[in-house]
Amino acid sequence: MLIKKEDIEKKQNYDSCIVWQYETNNKNLSFATSKINGRYPEKGKSLNKECNMLYFVIFGKGIIHHESGDFEIKEGDAFFFEKGKFYWVEGENLFISISTSPSWFLEQYIQLD
Repeated sequence: MLIKKEDIEKKQNYDSCIVWQYETNNKNLSFATSKINGRYPEKGKSLNKECNMLYFVIFGKGIIHHESGDFEIKEGDAFFFEKGKFYWVEGENLFISISTSPSWFLEQYIQLD
């Protein structure tokens, strides 16, 4: 399946985060890229109750604040998020690819204060 650049859906989650969603129509896997410049989410914490996520850093750097600790990330690093674990990210021109399994959908996402 080819997903052309012009078919990618762009979403502005916050001022600090843009996501480009590559639609696969597959229930088991989804893929996106994202640029984070600042804090994501802008306040509180994120949690995905349904899917595991893998961030791969294409360029930039940041800190992932995860319930298991704080982790500095940079180009070439990957971070695995287990479903049901809270986190937030501070990015400096952080451009990442995001793979999720099963496929991501909005109703899975929870923002905690």
